[in-house]
Amino acid sequence: MTSLRFLLIVSTLFLSFTTVAQQSIEAMATQQPEWLKLNGVVEATQRSTVSAQTAGTVVELPFDVDDMVPQGELIVRLEDSEQRARLQQREAGLSSAEATLSQTRKQYERVQQLFEQNVASTSELDQAKTALDRAQSAVKQAKAAVEEAQKQLSYTRVKAPYAGIVTDRWVELGESVQPGQRLITGLSLEQLRVVVEVPQQFNATARNFSTAKIALGDGAFIDANQLTFFPYAELPSHSFRLRMMMPSQGLRVLPGSAVDVWLKIGERTVIEVPRSAVRIDGELRAVYVMDSEKGPQLRQVYTGRVDQQQVEIQAGLKAGERVLEDWSQIHYE
Repeated sequence: MTSLRFLLIVSTLFLSFTTVAQQSIEAMATQQPEWLKLNGVVEATQRSTVSAQTAGTVVELPFDVDDMVPQGELIVRLEDSEQRARLQQREAGLSSAEATLSQTRKQYERVQQLFEQNVASTSELDQAKTALDRAQSAVKQAKAAVEEAQKQLSYTRVKAPYAGIVTDRWVELGESVQPGQRLITGLSLEQLRVVVEVPQQFNATARNFSTAKIALGDGAFIDANQLTFFPYAELPSHSFRLRMMMPSQGLRVLPGSAVDVWLKIGERTVIEVPRSAVRIDGELRAVYVMDSEKGPQLRQVYTGRVDQQQVEIQAGLKAGERVLEDWSQIHYE
């Protein structure tokens, strides 16, 4: 049926065909990448759970599940009266230790002067030096205690380590928590990656090229980077896991989303002509080949990829042959 339809078109167009200007273009052979389409899943590279580092009662939870959180924003606040009291106590201890050190240093300096005047004995100087060392050590310990108390107080204000989205909230207002207890789980939308399973027969060639594109929902493609091929096969599929990073700025792609990944597995020689040079009528594909003796000849071809600009010719045309560039140049009588 297709052959009969083609003959009818040939007879109709060829018998009535005249050209005002025979503009032609050469069919070019080019190297094109060969792609393997795989199903991928988007993952977040940063996903973490924030845990309590001090004991206390939850008094503020500004964000809930699915809320966006800026980096450094308060996400949990604990009641801090105990930590503040401990800090005040440690600061008072530091003040006392510093006062003792000041007095002990003055005492040591007096004994040292008397020793130089042969009034104080060596044992008295040694005792003054020992007292000074003890006072200095006490100040160091008091400062360390203050720093620890300050740290414990800071633990009552839990902040987001990075910008992201809350996925789980493990505590409620009024709940008492202990160090190590989970508080909030979140993930970052700034750094995303895609994971796919590469069939075993394509693993070696895919590793050699290490090139992949990620298809977005609007038909656009973005280049993947930092491809990581796992060195072992997954069971029972015997496929190899491949992980790649994807730029996320300006993209509305969320972790858990399914995406199409095009993985380069080779290169092949293809013949391409402009889309305007090919007549497409249902399953029929045809071009006008410029013959120096017989003039333009309509010829059926078999095509592969067809887009708005180019058509891939799989059979029916050789590289170097010239075809009519645009079917709109055809005039009928």
